[in-house]
Amino acid sequence: MRKTVTLTALSLSVLLAGCSKDADVNAFITELDGATKEIVEKIDANPSSAGIDAAQKAFDARKPQLTEKWNNIKGAVGVQVSGDTKKKLEESVKNNMKALTEVSMRNMLKMASDKEATIKFQRLMTEYGKTFQL
Repeated sequence: MRKTVTLTALSLSVLLAGCSKDADVNAFITELDGATKEIVEKIDANPSSAGIDAAQKAFDARKPQLTEKWNNIKGAVGVQVSGDTKKKLEESVKNNMKALTEVSMRNMLKMASDKEATIKFQRLMTEYGKTFQL
């Protein structure tokens, strides 16, 4: 009995190791970092309603790939992802949220003078966050 339990545990460990999602998580991180960087660049270049529209358009173009990659990894993060990769994902999310907060702070006065820009920015951030929900 003890031998069977040990063999089963060993088999599951090998199976899970063979199904590592680290590469998928890294691909998601690359896509997320690129999308966030593009959003920030568009807003910094033009912190008006038109600039937020450009940022939204850039996000919309990347959203299908982000959603697909996220859906592929979201259930695996606790099981099939190494500790280092999980930490890398957490850092990426933290850094991307920081970048979005900083772009809004840098451009707060300009966006505040354009009510549409503020509304559109809030909508973009809500959509951005909903894309990665569990």
